[in-house]
Amino acid sequence: MMKKYYVFILLFFSSLVIFFSSGCETTPVRQAPLPDEPIAPPPKMVVGDTWVVTDWSREYGIDTFTFNVTHVESDGGFTLEVTSKKDGITRVTNYDNAFQRINPPLKRKVLDFPLFVGKKWSDKQYGRSAHGDYKHYENEYIVEKYETVSTEAGSFKAFKIFRRQYVRETGKTFTEEYWYSPEVKAVVKSKPTWKIGKELISYSVIPPGKPTTTVATKKAKPSVIAPSLQIQEISQYWAVIIGISDYYDTRIPSLRYAAADARSFYTWLTSPEGGRYPPSRIKLLVNEQATGSSIKEALFVWLKQALQEDIVIIYFAGHGSPESPDFPDNLFILPCDAQYENIATTGFPMWDIETALNRFIKAKKAIVIADACHAGGVGQSFDIARRANRGLKVNTISTGLQMLSKVGDGICIISASDDNQFSQEGKQWGGGHGVFTYFLLKGLTGEADYNNDSRVSLGELIPYLSEQVRRETRNAQCPTVAGKFDPVLSIGR
Repeated sequence: MMKKYYVFILLFFSSLVIFFSSGCETTPVRQAPLPDEPIAPPPKMVVGDTWVVTDWSREYGIDTFTFNVTHVESDGGFTLEVTSKKDGITRVTNYDNAFQRINPPLKRKVLDFPLFVGKKWSDKQYGRSAHGDYKHYENEYIVEKYETVSTEAGSFKAFKIFRRQYVRETGKTFTEEYWYSPEVKAVVKSKPTWKIGKELISYSVIPPGKPTTTVATKKAKPSVIAPSLQIQEISQYWAVIIGISDYYDTRIPSLRYAAADARSFYTWLTSPEGGRYPPSRIKLLVNEQATGSSIKEALFVWLKQALQEDIVIIYFAGHGSPESPDFPDNLFILPCDAQYENIATTGFPMWDIETALNRFIKAKKAIVIADACHAGGVGQSFDIARRANRGLKVNTISTGLQMLSKVGDGICIISASDDNQFSQEGKQWGGGHGVFTYFLLKGLTGEADYNNDSRVSLGELIPYLSEQVRRETRNAQCPTVAGKFDPVLSIGR
């Protein structure tokens, strides 16, 4: 499900990817624009820039998506939130100042700035198909012309880009035309050959080269992103913190610092200079304390104490894994008593966390933080598959975590890494931490307090975490975020 959103984000800002057909051969290929011809540099985003588009989705058919710029870095990179109208889930992605998506990382270069008529480029990537499997794609692009294109939001001058995509496994070729408008700072329309295309229906942006007090709006509609949830002083904070480095079954690989991460997070939460949580409202389960039954008791019984207006934090550091290569959608976090040969009956099912949020926890605001992707799959079935050279290439534990956000408004899910990445840990991070929790703690202790109000909100913490972890790991690990939540919500009191 999460991958669907990343494709939509890419499609909106850069459409999909493809190889040339004979129809584009009439456009001369150029290395530079001709004199007096239009040229489009990378757009300069501004917080609050918003676009609403219709597009096709595998799950829902035609859907409406709202794109909103929520953070802009000093070098021009930006954070984008994307919300589906039909399921209400919000996804967060990051782009660099060349308009390339870096979180989750993407090798496609579907908009290669500066744009001018005749410019041609290509790329290759391994990615998920419309049917959910993974294939190798070879793509070529050419800017065919600069023309006026009509959309529901109005008519715009735009660069028409033609792409052709070759699928190595099937030998099939697909083509698409799409139009990028410098005025709108986005792709405003697309015409793929394999599905219904997308179209801009409204937008509100700071026009290129205009003062920031001037806003261009075409049929602007209210944003559907994250309705505000009022934080009242009477709210109490509750937390369940789980960290597992050592497993009873020694065939399950140990982790060096998962337990230390959990203890450090607990220390910050209870510190008078940190979260200021009363210890009585925190359940800490570390190593041998974190059995399957004790985790279930904490989520299903202990957190029942939280009232509807309270705020619940659930933190997990340890192994997360699908059941087996044959059942990759059955996802589990592994308690300390999980059994190597039987993950299905001894792991803690992801759907039990959803059940806890849905049926047992009354609090309407919850933050789930998980650092659970440390391997491509854990257990006997995965080791057998790896020896047979058919190991799972993508551990979808991050996708499973983010699906928890569908429980309802007010749920924020923060995962330490994307599906195709492993969470890193080492002594170089604070003497022994996972890189994610290391920067989580640094952000909470003040480095993410961008407005200097002595309170770190989710709206500040999430961009900080994304940037710092990506920089530290050179984009090998990219935290992901999902949910409809108030960005002023804070983990600390």
